[in-house]
Amino acid sequence: MIAHVSLPAENCKQVAEVLAQILNGGAVRFPPGGPDAWNCWSRANDFQIVVTPRGNVMLAGPVEQIWVTRPQPPSAELAYESHFAMAVERPASEVVDLARAAGWQARICSRGGFFEVVEVWVENAYLVEVLDPAQLADYRRSMTVENWKRAFGLEA
Repeated sequence: MIAHVSLPAENCKQVAEVLAQILNGGAVRFPPGGPDAWNCWSRANDFQIVVTPRGNVMLAGPVEQIWVTRPQPPSAELAYESHFAMAVERPASEVVDLARAAGWQARICSRGGFFEVVEVWVENAYLVEVLDPAQLADYRRSMTVENWKRAFGLEA
């Protein structure tokens, strides 16, 4: 189980609030990440997303991780190496509506015929894949090691 993930944002408060709506949860500030960092939780408090200002990075400090700010490229050049998927209780259509209301690109996509997912492009730069209950059931049925090996010819 993954307890929490983090993602960078320009407007941490807005991102946390929109993701909290998608999760049917809540959002509050995240003081360890600086004055502009925010947290959001799922309704059951079993999943957390930490939203920190773009350019705030974690490094291994002498005792524990430390926060350091690094210069970042202009927003028009934004793209990220990572993404994550999360399951929610809302229908896919509501997830799309909430993301679009925030000004973000959102769409329902098929992942190679295995399952569908809502692509939510947070601030039109960072991908969060959102699975509604039906999509999650398909995901769980299809995303197994055995199916992955079969689909991509990875059987030894």
